[in-house]
Order: sequence, then structure tokens, then C-alpha cells
Amino acid sequence: MARKNLEGRANWQGKAVARGQSAEDIFSVIMDMHLADSNIEAVHKPRDLKGLYGYQPDGKRKHGIEPEFMLKNRDNNKKIYVEMKRQRAGGNAHERACKYFMPGMIKSIQADANQPSDVYPVWVIFSNGIANSPRYRQEIMHWFRGLEHHVFLWQSLRDYEAIIEHFDNYIRPLLD
Repeated sequence: MARKNLEGRANWQGKAVARGQSAEDIFSVIMDMHLADSNIEAVHKPRDLKGLYGYQPDGKRKHGIEPEFMLKNRDNNKKIYVEMKRQRAGGNAHERACKYFMPGMIKSIQADANQPSDVYPVWVIFSNGIANSPRYRQEIMHWFRGLEHHVFLWQSLRDYEAIIEHFDNYIRPLLD
């Protein structure tokens, strides 16, 4: 698309970032309170995976990914990375989450996360319209079949009990 075409479009990205940030903020508060007296910490915007792909072809800097959070057991250094995707009832957030399910990504993240080969080291949280749309819910659960415990459809950001329950039942045991 030509630059002149892009200049006339509405800047939806800024609004999307603001909406996504509120979900991150809520998640951060919930996890900080829930983990306050534990050996697990929630690190916002960890840089551990920023160099995952190595150096760029020009050799000037490393590049990789930056998930929203890292949950880390301070005693054994085991980690689970948290990628949050929030969108209205239309978009491709679920497609962008698929990069975390690629074989090369899984192996690299497992090594960094101090996780064995049978542990998937990422928790993807979908919220807002994508988590409430029957069509997207069906598609997401079909795509991630076999790894359902690593996907959470957070239908209401006010429902902190649901995300804590999911964490305690499926994610926390991977950090012990």
C-alpha cells in the first residue's frame, strides 16, 4: 500500500495499544497480589527473548520477541512466558499468537525457560471481543487443541477469579 493511502487511514493502532495496555495492567495487578507471598514473580515486558533469533542480517543488533509477561520461579529459575492478545470481534490477534506455537520457537523458549521438552513454556491469554465471539472461541480452541491449558479466553477482565483459577490449575504446576 502506498504511503499516501496509509496517511489517510484512521490510526487504530494507538487505540488498540491503549485497550491492550489496560488488560496488561489488570493482569499485572491480579498476579502481583496473587503471587505476593510466593516464590513466583511476574515480570512485565521481560527482555529475555529479545535476542532469540540472533543477530539481524546486518549484524548490528539482536532481534527476537517480547511477550507481555514472564512468570518466574525464583527458586528453580523455571519460567512461563505470557502473551496477551486483545481485540474486538474482528481481527487477526489469534493468528499472530501462532508464532509461539512454531517448533523452533518452542525449542528456543523451552531452553530459555529452563523447561523440559514436554512442557510448553507459553501461556496465551485472549480477551475482549475475541474471547467472547463464539466464532473466534471455536476457531482458537480448534487451532490450539492439545494445548488448551496454555490458552485462556478471558471473557471479562473483571473476572479475576477465573484467571487465578486457570493459573493455579494449569500454569503454576509447570513452575514448580
